[in-house]
Amino acid sequence: MSFFAENLYTIILIPFWVSLLFAIGKLFGLIKSKKIVGILTLLSTFYALVFSVGTFVLTIIEKNYILEQTVPFLQLNRFIFDIGIYIDGLSAWMILLVSIVSLLVQIYSYFYMYSDNSFIRFFIFMNLFNASMFGLILSPNMFQIYVFWELVGLCSYLLIGFWYQKNEVSVAAKRAFIINRVGDFSLLSGIILSAYVILTNLNNTLNVSIPFSNISTISAQIYGCTSDGIFILICLLILLGAMAKSAQLPLHTWLIDAMQGPTPVSALIHSATMVAAGVYLIIRLYPLFSLNPIVLQIISVVGITTALVCSYSALTQVDMKKILAYSTNAQLGLMFLAVGACSTTIAMFHLTAHAIIKAMLFLVVGVVAVSLNHNQDIRNAGGLRKQLPICAITFLIGILSLSGILFAGFSSKELIFGDLIDGKHYIYLSLFLIVSFMTAYYLFRMYFYIFEGKNKFDFEIKEPHFVLNLSVSVFALIVILLWFVLPKSNNVLFAMISHLIAAFAVFTAYLTYSQKKLLKKIPILYDLSINAMYFDGVYHFITKSYKRFSKFLYIIDKYIFDGIVYFCTLNTKMISWFLSKIQTGSVQAYLAYSIFILMMSFGGIMLVYSLIMYFSEVQ
Repeated sequence: MSFFAENLYTIILIPFWVSLLFAIGKLFGLIKSKKIVGILTLLSTFYALVFSVGTFVLTIIEKNYILEQTVPFLQLNRFIFDIGIYIDGLSAWMILLVSIVSLLVQIYSYFYMYSDNSFIRFFIFMNLFNASMFGLILSPNMFQIYVFWELVGLCSYLLIGFWYQKNEVSVAAKRAFIINRVGDFSLLSGIILSAYVILTNLNNTLNVSIPFSNISTISAQIYGCTSDGIFILICLLILLGAMAKSAQLPLHTWLIDAMQGPTPVSALIHSATMVAAGVYLIIRLYPLFSLNPIVLQIISVVGITTALVCSYSALTQVDMKKILAYSTNAQLGLMFLAVGACSTTIAMFHLTAHAIIKAMLFLVVGVVAVSLNHNQDIRNAGGLRKQLPICAITFLIGILSLSGILFAGFSSKELIFGDLIDGKHYIYLSLFLIVSFMTAYYLFRMYFYIFEGKNKFDFEIKEPHFVLNLSVSVFALIVILLWFVLPKSNNVLFAMISHLIAAFAVFTAYLTYSQKKLLKKIPILYDLSINAMYFDGVYHFITKSYKRFSKFLYIIDKYIFDGIVYFCTLNTKMISWFLSKIQTGSVQAYLAYSIFILMMSFGGIMLVYSLIMYFSEVQ
């Protein structure tokens, strides 16, 4: 098993090479076969899966197994920045999860995107995205993690804007990119400030890159060398970077824009890859955050607030992918809550369950949308349970799990519930139950609209490719198996409360489904939900105000500062013109000018002298 761990770095290199091969082949017209592209992509991801499984098994057999392989990459005077891999239980767990989801999504993508003219370009981006995510997870220090952090952001921009010819897609990709840049700048600032503290107070050049192998000691040193205010500032700067990547309030709106990309992209970004990177980072740096209870409290508050706001926003949405996108926001919020108020292990359990469930739900929605001629409005669906039985069953398994009723989602939420009770976090517990109710409500409302009732379309349903059904079925099987694999708290109270809340939520969802205008009876609450608490409106107002302020500054610059410059140049021209006119070459004229200047100078001196004498006598 050590062979897999010692050569795990190759899972970063191979997707990079495959992506580069496709790019060169496409540029020079050497690769035109979609089958070759698909086979090489699947082989590279399957290779990563095999090595991930071997490494994960090794970390289970050998408890507390750690392997660090680094080589010098950059040297600036005394500072040496290393690159390589760092393997422990956390990274092995995460890399296995990403490999499983990526492989299944890519199998689905091959058949889903086969008819697209930009098929090769899609898989260039997908391979680059995989390599970047693998590199991020296996990073041995904050220097390398930031490099791959930026690469993941770039790849997400390329994938979200894959159909860039559409204006709304291009705008969505740019919005996602800009919001993530806010978090990336904050993360970089936190890394630099941490390195500065280490260097100036400890004069330790080896730890400037903040290696994870020594993160507990480094965290204690930073805490000991700084005041509470500076320490909290460092934590908040890093935390803001994780919040942007994991779409936490108020930097959560980009994840809704991500649905503009192809369905496989939504499944990949919303499950175990990009959005999970933020959660992975705060778990990796938990030894730093845990030193100050205020920081953990902030993480918990951000998480539960995000879960509440995004769950509430999902209640009235009608776009299939948008409902699932808000659901992702909410579940990521619960992961932050688990890190801050429970434990990192419980957060990883919920991350694992959510990654598999959400990838499956997005892929099911992709099949449904294709069957409905790419119509994603749930109000235009209906009665698809008979036409798409596999999709109906797998979707039902997914929402039962995510609602905390059965399977993997029940196990992970049970652990969160039990830990909140043990920690006496009763406020968080109450809000957690409210989120659980809303989750079950909007997911079952979605199910009723899509799969129950009568058909609302006058065309024949397209039969999905059997591989698409196979992909979602494998995900469903994993969701069920995880129920037996994940630990359980055997909390009878949670089981009772969870099922009572779920039953009430299902009943309410069916009631609003059968009585379509029920929610509109409370206009203010309905408007807040359908407009997602007006966060987009606020950001639009800010950007619009910025444009107006920019125009105001443009006017000042053009008509005042440019006017001053123009006046000075015009004045210089006038003086030059006047002096050129008096240069006649006549000695008599020059003598007259000289006498005139002397008289004016003498007169001025006498005037100044008279004024001085007058004011001195008055005093």
